[in-house]
Amino acid sequence: MAGSLSGLYGGRGIALTHGEGAWVWGSDGRRYIDFFNGHGAALFGHANPVLTEALAEAARGVWSCGAGYESPAREELGAILGGELGDGRVFLCNSGTEAIEGALKLAAVLGGKRREIAASRRAFHGRSCGALGLTFNPKYRAPFTSLIPAAKHYAPEDIPAKISNETLAVFIEPVQGEGGVYPIPEEVGRAITESCHAHGVLLIADEVQSGLGRCGSFFASAERGLAPDIICLAKGLAGGMPAGAVVWRGELGDFPPHSHGSTYGGNELTARVSLAALKYIKENGLCAHAAKTGAFIREEISRRSIPLVGDVRGAGLLIGVETEIPSQDIVKALQENGLLSLAAGPRVVRFLPSFAVTEEIAREAADIFERTMNDLDARRNEGVA
Repeated sequence: MAGSLSGLYGGRGIALTHGEGAWVWGSDGRRYIDFFNGHGAALFGHANPVLTEALAEAARGVWSCGAGYESPAREELGAILGGELGDGRVFLCNSGTEAIEGALKLAAVLGGKRREIAASRRAFHGRSCGALGLTFNPKYRAPFTSLIPAAKHYAPEDIPAKISNETLAVFIEPVQGEGGVYPIPEEVGRAITESCHAHGVLLIADEVQSGLGRCGSFFASAERGLAPDIICLAKGLAGGMPAGAVVWRGELGDFPPHSHGSTYGGNELTARVSLAALKYIKENGLCAHAAKTGAFIREEISRRSIPLVGDVRGAGLLIGVETEIPSQDIVKALQENGLLSLAAGPRVVRFLPSFAVTEEIAREAADIFERTMNDLDARRNEGVA
């Protein structure tokens, strides 16, 4: 089957065969601590019994009935998500980039003749054409500039002064992930919110990675001074199954009939698993667990004298560690030592532990990280010598 799949994503050299909680096993027979978790989509870890049972039960019913039919699970899911913004409305889709695309279209509908869009430097909002226009890194946008909208990118602290009566919307990640794991300072978030409200501008929070409790509150916006009109969700919504959502304040209005849609969005399988996932978060205090355990991991790394390591930052279970050497080299070495991670830029290692992580597992992961960095530092010094 060589050559049958695209080479877009490169390769890690192993296949993951099964998992349990915070652990996965590879085709090499080894067990790994999973701080990668499918780019953060496996928010609950692996083989969570509540989600597994919800999926098994859903699989015995209708898998997909279409958005025009009544669905109690879908309605309850929408009520929970919409309730987070008061009497909010919800559109269900399949991914983060689809949620961003939906938010863009909704903004265009609600914004009248306004067309200017502001986004943040270092922002990552997806790779489809609309979302790509919001994404900052030129390497993602360059081949497709003729097809994408031209958003204006500013440092987050400069956005409030750039908002005007011509601005349609501001897109912001409460905690930037791909761009290096930078939480928006609370005072900056408040200033962005105030300026948007003063000019009647839609504030759209990309919570695809930061939302659903990962960063210590159900929506990370609440801790970053942001009061968004529209929120985009995906990763973790159905525990790793393809699921996304756009949630917005009901008083804003709605899409015109038949102006948007999704064949698979809100299908019975993902709706029922998503519903079980949201209830599990709320009934088991997982937001508080994420805040406490994430702080423990950051402190565990920071307090050690680990070579080649700079700033350790993040929120909850979204953690970035600045390094003096290329992050991809570290990610590869960590995998060899039993810890899965990912990069967030050329010199930031990103850890995305799941809700299944415990302090014991976190301490073991910090041990692996420390040992790996010591080894890499020793090799670098030998090379210099």
